[in-house]
Amino acid sequence: MKRLPMVLVTVVMTLAACGGSSTTSTTTGGPSKVDSIAGAVPASVKDLAPLQIATDATYAPNEFINPDSGAIEGWDIDFGKAICKVMGVACTFNNVIFSNIIPQLKAENPRYLFALSSYTPTDERIKGGIDFITYYKAGEAWVVKASGGPTVNSAADMCGQTVAVETGTTEESDAWGYMGKQVGGTAIAGDKNNCPAGKDIKVSSFDKQTDANSALLSGRASILWVDQPVADYQVKQSGGKMKLGGKPCSVAPYGIALPKNSPLEQPMTDAVKYLIDNNSYYKNILKNWGVEDGAIESSAVKLNDTAAVGESCVPSY
Repeated sequence: MKRLPMVLVTVVMTLAACGGSSTTSTTTGGPSKVDSIAGAVPASVKDLAPLQIATDATYAPNEFINPDSGAIEGWDIDFGKAICKVMGVACTFNNVIFSNIIPQLKAENPRYLFALSSYTPTDERIKGGIDFITYYKAGEAWVVKASGGPTVNSAADMCGQTVAVETGTTEESDAWGYMGKQVGGTAIAGDKNNCPAGKDIKVSSFDKQTDANSALLSGRASILWVDQPVADYQVKQSGGKMKLGGKPCSVAPYGIALPKNSPLEQPMTDAVKYLIDNNSYYKNILKNWGVEDGAIESSAVKLNDTAAVGESCVPSY
């Protein structure tokens, strides 16, 4: 693994060889530095500027590549840039395959200091060495073709269907978990298959969310399972070809992902709370992207909050 203090050109070149992309987005504009928060960022971290941030830029409107400019954009990106401004550090966003992000955060010489990529904090991820700072909440939602697609009101309606998901997401693990299995098909001891005999879910996993979206429209999958903001966006952008199925379930926090015991944990937590509580920075970013339904109050900004609310998508597994 490359060490962080290397020049940005080297970072960009290495990304392409390790499952990332050369597309980057650097912080500009937004709120100003808050001295009390910036002062808590260790000098050893500031010396690494621009700080390298990982994101999977296939998850519009949260994080995606603008087809015209090639820049990484999205409400997650705008919020991340605002966080960096408050902390008084320059940051660069790097496009990385989702399933590669956490392993790279946990590396002995990590390429990235943190990740903003619509992460749902889970016990497995936390026990595996990642901490999460809550900044949003979202449920899991189903998308089907507007014409000829199956009726989906709950997870049970996935049985007997081909379901497109992105590799490494909560939706992928939940689709397998509904059948009492770990991702890949190994049975979970003491669990059960909630699908009728002969009606298993065919889980079709893709490295990029954009490929999972395309699988639905091309007929390679009958259901797309994805986070609510992305589902809503895909339906709006489909020109009437897609529609939502049922109501979102398992509404859970999104968390900024950092290696456990990161020196950025406290200043970043304070920056998130500051943006929520001051000058409507946070709410304006969400409103600009039409995702304000998932807004939280600063009292909900916690470390490693895994609590989901509302109807659960799948039984415990």
